Amino acid sequence: MNRHLRPFALLLAMTIVFALQLPIAGCGPSDPLDAIKQAQAEGRMEQTIEPLRELIDERPGDAEVLFIYGRTLSATGRAGLGEWSLREAMRDPDWMMSAGMQLALDSARAANYVSAISVATEMLEADPDSIPVLTIRASSYVHSRMHNEEALADANRVLELDPDNLEIMEPKILALIGLERIDEVGVAMEEMGRKVDSNELGRGVTAWYCATTAIFAEESGDIPLAESRWVNCLEGNPSDPEMVLKAVRFYDGQGRFDRSEEIFRVVLEAKPNNRTVRVNLASRLRESERAEEAETMLRAATESEKISLAAAAWMDLAKHFQAVERYRDAAVAVGEAFALAESIGPPDASMLLEYADALSIAGRYDESLALADRMTHEPHEEMIRARVAQEQGNFKVALEHFGRAFQLWPDNPFARYYGALAAESVGNFDLALEQYKYSVRIAPGATDARTRAAKIHRAELRPGLAIQILRIKAHENALEPEGEILSYELWAVTNRSREIEASLAKIRSAAPTYIGEALASVAKGIRSKAGSAAAVASLNRAGRIDPEDLNYAEAIRALVEYGHESGALDDLPELIAKAQAAHPDAATLREIAARDLELGGGSDDDVRAAFNDVLEIDPDNARALSGLGRLATKAGDHEEALASYSRAASTSESETAASVDAARALLALGRASEAVERLVAVVEFAPIHAVASGLLADQRLADGNSDEKTLDYAMRAVRFGRTVDDLDRLAKVFTARGDSEQAGATTERANNLREAQKTGESQSETEDESVAS
Repeated sequence: MNRHLRPFALLLAMTIVFALQLPIAGCGPSDPLDAIKQAQAEGRMEQTIEPLRELIDERPGDAEVLFIYGRTLSATGRAGLGEWSLREAMRDPDWMMSAGMQLALDSARAANYVSAISVATEMLEADPDSIPVLTIRASSYVHSRMHNEEALADANRVLELDPDNLEIMEPKILALIGLERIDEVGVAMEEMGRKVDSNELGRGVTAWYCATTAIFAEESGDIPLAESRWVNCLEGNPSDPEMVLKAVRFYDGQGRFDRSEEIFRVVLEAKPNNRTVRVNLASRLRESERAEEAETMLRAATESEKISLAAAAWMDLAKHFQAVERYRDAAVAVGEAFALAESIGPPDASMLLEYADALSIAGRYDESLALADRMTHEPHEEMIRARVAQEQGNFKVALEHFGRAFQLWPDNPFARYYGALAAESVGNFDLALEQYKYSVRIAPGATDARTRAAKIHRAELRPGLAIQILRIKAHENALEPEGEILSYELWAVTNRSREIEASLAKIRSAAPTYIGEALASVAKGIRSKAGSAAAVASLNRAGRIDPEDLNYAEAIRALVEYGHESGALDDLPELIAKAQAAHPDAATLREIAARDLELGGGSDDDVRAAFNDVLEIDPDNARALSGLGRLATKAGDHEEALASYSRAASTSESETAASVDAARALLALGRASEAVERLVAVVEFAPIHAVASGLLADQRLADGNSDEKTLDYAMRAVRFGRTVDDLDRLAKVFTARGDSEQAGATTERANNLREAQKTGESQSETEDESVAS
């Protein structure tokens, strides 16, 4: 089973009870710890953090203070910061179990199962039959997906000690599923059902069991039974966020997106303050191009009379604005949340951080730094100073601040991620990879770090490493669309046909809008490994492409490109004709037909007319505009080419190919400084862009400049391009810098590649070749 309710929810109450049963020592009537405990009992957790820090300074090594500090940080959403204090508290035998349970639970929640297992094992050495510790270790084993046998052993030991234990049934069932002992899964499910029926249980346990039975039916292929169970689960738990999200995933998997949305709306109607459902529905509305509706819904929640709910709603609205790239509006929204929070007391440190970051993204740097001056939590201050420097383009200064933030806040995935972005910007790709991988280990789904690291490895011609990091916990923390599509290319390069077929089947039912991109990505991977003819063959497999479904447009485009490249064009005209007959007004299909005409040797006038026909329907079609740019370049009209490429590039920052072509047109017109400006913008957006980097190195060499920046650009081109021209250019840079040894070694590499090209072995260096350093 690859989908289940969030792990360890059932353990939380048990863990708290377990902790409270342990000794409380050292508090007299005048002890400041009494006041801290009283404040926490009244719900004022955030306000006790600073007093606890002061108390730690006053009482170094006091295990109780250390434990309460770590527990408080966990309760306020900063578990990573409390790890050191919990580990210190574990040194005291009286507090080892209490601090250890908190640390193990925090580690498990962060998906750091290795740490959770290690801590639990240490506790079991002191108390081998502790049911709570055995339970958390069993859960960690099974959710790591690498230790199902060990998880089952721990689960069975708990049942020996406590035959009626219900909490342990989750890891036992999941372990049996992981071991593919399906008959035993059914027996365990029945056993758990009897326990649920015979006990008065909290809603969380019954909800988990209900959802598990539904998921088990789905995984067994009995979709009608699964749906029936989901209907019952939702009736019994209509506003349980976990239940709702799991049910929605089921309906999404069946392609029934309207039903998913209906479930969200029913819950919100009954529970208007259900923040989890509201945020998820807003995300769904954005993805279906209904951002205005999402904004209206989120803004309505900001009118709550309860200040805490209104502040949270303003934060949600800010996240929405950031998702649609309205950064100034996002900063205003966070400011509203901040003001509301200030009206009832000092805002917590995390909100101060959010506000300062939103201000930096919006370009309000002075205000962001003013908030940094107010911060008493040093890691937050370093983060903001780093983010401001990064937004201002001062990446070296940003890295200095990130470096200090890493030391103070080592398990913050966002610090690692933004630090990696800064490292990319200065050309330190090894450091970038290191920090992306740190971010992934801490929280795989928090950012697109998996995708960015995979793109670097792919550009280095290391597809095995790329797919390895890209798919880390992808079954639990879904990739963003770009990463998911990249997976298909990498699977194709690494010969993983089973993954391709299974995922294509899933994407056809669950996310059909991406099927064309997925097939095109597979073809791209096959082309890089086996050539264009093989790519065409993969696309032409029976039933692969439905020309009457517009979702397959990108697959048809790939067929056009690779078909003309290989000469395999037999079925192409009929396919394009069927697609256009089904969608005569689709600009995408018209542009594909125009490209087919261009590659097929159509007259320039006919091709130009075809691309202009596309622009009549879609004036901002970047591909059609680039097509006109190619025709103008072919005719030697570089002014016209520049105009077309510039229009194409203006449609999206991601249109880097059009920006590079515009730069080439500027160079042809003798406007080198403008060309360099465009190319720098490309490299800032895509630091691994080999072509833009190479052109920048060429221009700097032409200006007699062979400094570190020139070397950086030339080395980027080699690392991510690896063509003969890239190597020749790098040799010239080394020669200009007086480094004859490196120049000679690089020239030798270039000559070796030339010889390989003569024999048809390779067009670029393979991943086994070293990159000059």
